[in-house]
Amino acid sequence: MRLSSSLSNRIFLACTLLATVSLGFIFAFVNAQVTGEVEAELRRDLSEAGTLVDQRRAAFTETFTTLTRLIADLPKLIGAVSTKDAPTVQPLADEYRDQIDADALVILSPSGKVLARSGVETEALMRAAAGSSQEGATSMPHERGLLQVVSVPIIEGGDPTNVIGRLIVGFFLDDRRAVQFKAVTGTEIAFAAGGHVLASSLPRETRSGLDALTTTRGVTPVSLRGEEYVMVSRPFARAGTAADPNGPTTLILRSRTERLRYLSTLRAGLGGALIVTLLLATVLSYAVARTMTRPLAAVTDAMRDVAATGDLTRKVTVQSRAWDDEDARLLGSTFNTLTESIARFQREAAQRERLSSLGRLSTVIAHEVRNPLMIIRASLSSLRGERVSARDVREAVADIDEETQRINRIVTEVLDFAKPIRFDFAETSVNDVCRASVTAAWAGEAPDDVRLDLAPDIPPFVTDAERLRTVLVNLLANARQAVQAVAADRTRGGVTVLDEPAVILRTEQHDSRVVISVADRGAGISPEDLPHVFDPYYTTRRSGTGLGLPIAKNIVEGLGGTIAVTSRQTEGTTVRIELPARAGTTA
Repeated sequence: MRLSSSLSNRIFLACTLLATVSLGFIFAFVNAQVTGEVEAELRRDLSEAGTLVDQRRAAFTETFTTLTRLIADLPKLIGAVSTKDAPTVQPLADEYRDQIDADALVILSPSGKVLARSGVETEALMRAAAGSSQEGATSMPHERGLLQVVSVPIIEGGDPTNVIGRLIVGFFLDDRRAVQFKAVTGTEIAFAAGGHVLASSLPRETRSGLDALTTTRGVTPVSLRGEEYVMVSRPFARAGTAADPNGPTTLILRSRTERLRYLSTLRAGLGGALIVTLLLATVLSYAVARTMTRPLAAVTDAMRDVAATGDLTRKVTVQSRAWDDEDARLLGSTFNTLTESIARFQREAAQRERLSSLGRLSTVIAHEVRNPLMIIRASLSSLRGERVSARDVREAVADIDEETQRINRIVTEVLDFAKPIRFDFAETSVNDVCRASVTAAWAGEAPDDVRLDLAPDIPPFVTDAERLRTVLVNLLANARQAVQAVAADRTRGGVTVLDEPAVILRTEQHDSRVVISVADRGAGISPEDLPHVFDPYYTTRRSGTGLGLPIAKNIVEGLGGTIAVTSRQTEGTTVRIELPARAGTTA
């Protein structure tokens, strides 16, 4: 069966697909909008951070330049430098470097002689100062970072032409400075020059991934060690001058991964809500589909049972809950009404059939009653003789009595079949009825060849015990006769040998129905006779009337049940009766 062939599956799939598409569109739309907004905000923050870094770096450089000029104008330093005595100048160089937290400080005479040097990398500081023809700040790449150099003249007496020396101060834009900048701006900072990153707040192993990006302009996405960043390059430039592409550059990076981390949380929340909503939509759509298709399935099952068993007493349970489909309820009620009407028509047709069968009664009476009457007449004729012995009288009386009982049985069966059956319903134990039926069918003899296989957990149910007993006695008597007819074939050396009982009476319970079966190991019924076993007056036995099984069928159907016969020649016959657990008060 294809998945879409069922109405419930189509409703379920349609609702689920609609919910999936709708929720998926909402998720994609929200995700796209939020992601776009976050990306735009990230770019704005990066631009603001670049401006802040430029301002911070410029202020940092300006501060050192101002401090350097102030130191160069100190009388104490001017007096020491005017002596041109290095031991006199050196202590002041150390003192002033510590005060302004410079990395290096050098004092030169007008001729270029070193009067004092303090700090680290003073040689690089002097090379940087010598390479600059202008006073003020300049930059120089260094393995430690970007060396910022400030060089100012030392003037005596306030006369610009009276230069008695030069003060050179250097500070590095190194990893330590990058971390300081990061603390202020909230971004990762890297200082580069000549296509190489010289210092950074990022781990040293990430520098090689940034080298190729030092000359880029604008916002650039960067991936470093599995983490995504967006980067902007801000070259150093003096006011009124163009920036050198290979000159000093500040790289400003903001973590895109960190910024989008909360977006991942939002996506996870949206995804969870999507899944929960989809599950709820699936469950609700399935429940809605079931409210429509459950009654249809119940009607289908009932129709299948009716087709298989012919039992028109099967009903569809019609519920009136608020969430059940009204059309489905109407369908179930209509089906129940239909089966009730058909069952009523069948009962009426069966009654008409029984009445029409009375037209064939003359044939039965002519055949079945005439023979006993002829035997009775012959017996009476023998009693009219002059020499009648007591033995002859006894034999004649016995023949008359036997034939009278036979005529009475024929008349009783004919009348029972022709007239409507009245039932007396009461709570009954089916197992007790079965035991009593076996005792009656064997007429006081020990039923050694019968096995009772009775389910112990069958509760009492409402039925007509006497009518049910009549049916079982009839079936057990037929089974006994069928077994006795083939008993000679199973006898060895005058002793009957059976590997199991010849007749088995079994009871079972299936849901709300009780099943009674009578199975024998007789000769069985031929295939051509089996379809006619319930036809009135149809019999294969010489002494039978053909009304036993039709009467049993009428009684079982009147009790609200069904009766069926299965048989195979040489293997035996099984009669199966199904009765409702509560037969009601059907008349």
